[in-house]
Amino acid sequence: MSLEDNLRFYGDIKDILKFYAISTVRIKIMICLIEGYKKTRDLKELTGIQSSSILHGINELEKQGMVLRNGDYFYLTELGRIMAPKLVNMIKTQFVLKKFQRLWLDHTIEAIPQNLMMNIGDLSNSQLIESEKTDVYKTHEKHIQVVQDSKELKGVSPIFYPIYTETFTGIIESGTKVELILTDAVLERTLTSHNNGIEDMKKLLSTGNLTIWKIEDAKTAFTVTDKFMTFGLFLPNGMYDSNKLLFSDHKDSLKWANELFEYYRQKAERFEL
Repeated sequence: MSLEDNLRFYGDIKDILKFYAISTVRIKIMICLIEGYKKTRDLKELTGIQSSSILHGINELEKQGMVLRNGDYFYLTELGRIMAPKLVNMIKTQFVLKKFQRLWLDHTIEAIPQNLMMNIGDLSNSQLIESEKTDVYKTHEKHIQVVQDSKELKGVSPIFYPIYTETFTGIIESGTKVELILTDAVLERTLTSHNNGIEDMKKLLSTGNLTIWKIEDAKTAFTVTDKFMTFGLFLPNGMYDSNKLLFSDHKDSLKWANELFEYYRQKAERFEL
């Protein structure tokens, strides 16, 4: 899609965008009707908006072909069923940008593919964990907790921490299924970090619980398990920021992180000794 096309499209529908942007009532009605048929009293209970305002909003949405009524019930038309999720996605995106502004403004985001950038709102139920002067290991402790409390784990790592090697060795030997995508540099460091590095790796691979993929480079470090996800980014100077970590146990965030892992897995090469 060309820039000229997008600008032309905007010119054609700018009044429609204003129609939604200037009305809290219409936006809330559309969101509520995603779940299905609702009466006026249902909408009032959900939104806290007076019935008269709701009915006026309904009338406006009917004129736009977004809502229909069946007796006392209101529901989305086919057009409404297309539009409402888009509105929700825009709201969630804006929420994530505002809530985690310190993460997006000060870090590079090239590690996130376009399709997942479009769904960045799926991270809206996350929390940003930041190290403090009195607790410099706060993010590391959270990551270790996530790793240890997992039955299945996938992760991408362009950074090497010896303590993580020990932690992963423990959970793999205890039966946790682990898939790791490591950069070439991290993989080499893992194998040469001590004298028995290669033999230890062979032992872990032989358990059948560990699969390793290698990739040339990655500008993010993240982990997704059966319960949690953590996500970190690089600074513009090329250094990984270990002081900020996005954390979530919400199903939307886990789905997003699993799709990100699949994106990198398709770019990676299976590693075997």
